[in-house]
Amino acid sequence: MAAKSTDKKNQKPKAQNTNQNQKKELQQQGTSGGKSKKKPSNKGNSQASSSSSVTSCVCKFLFATFLLFGVTGALLGYDTYRAGGKFEASLTGQTLKQAGLLPAVQDAWTCTLKFSARGYKWAEANLPGYYQATCKALGPYVEFSIDFSKVLWNGAKKGFANAKQLAQQKLPVVADFIEQYAPGLPKKIGDAVCSSCDALCAFTVKSYNFTVEFFKTKVFVGQLSSENLGKVYNNTQQAAAQYYSWFNDQVNFYAKLK
Repeated sequence: MAAKSTDKKNQKPKAQNTNQNQKKELQQQGTSGGKSKKKPSNKGNSQASSSSSVTSCVCKFLFATFLLFGVTGALLGYDTYRAGGKFEASLTGQTLKQAGLLPAVQDAWTCTLKFSARGYKWAEANLPGYYQATCKALGPYVEFSIDFSKVLWNGAKKGFANAKQLAQQKLPVVADFIEQYAPGLPKKIGDAVCSSCDALCAFTVKSYNFTVEFFKTKVFVGQLSSENLGKVYNNTQQAAAQYYSWFNDQVNFYAKLK
């Protein structure tokens, strides 16, 4: 009986030790499982940030590409317009003809104009809607910036007024203090400031009169007279209107090509 009781006592601590070991293993598995669950979230965040940076780079590249093609197309279109609407007679066409690249460039140019005209028509139809939506979205922020600038301006005006009032209050005290140690110095400083202000005002008035007289007698005569400048402005408006109509005709023509 004594041997059986001793065996039972020895078996109980072993059972307790096995239970503790099992609990530790379960805790370790839980912590390892939690870590393994957290890792995919970090990977997802890194993937999302990398995808957003890639999309921003792609958008910048596309915008720069479209801008480059637009500027190049405008320059070539103006060169063709100066040559009477014929690309072969333009300066660019003559240069390519001498190099033997004119047929291939004409095909590529026609294809580019076709898709550019379609894109222009799409932008002309859809961009006003996007512009209005952008204005509606950014309207509160613009109003906030305007109100904030008004507050800053009012604060600056109040600060300047307070500084001016403080100077008016303290200047006599400072002048009396200086008068005690340097008699006549404040009066000399005031006279020098007044004389310099008078000289500056006189110089400004003389410069303004001289400039007005110079423009009346030397500049706004001959080719720079108001009549000639008005004629140049009217001719510029007519040329711009003609070019705009020609540009619309070209866009409509190339947009219908297949």
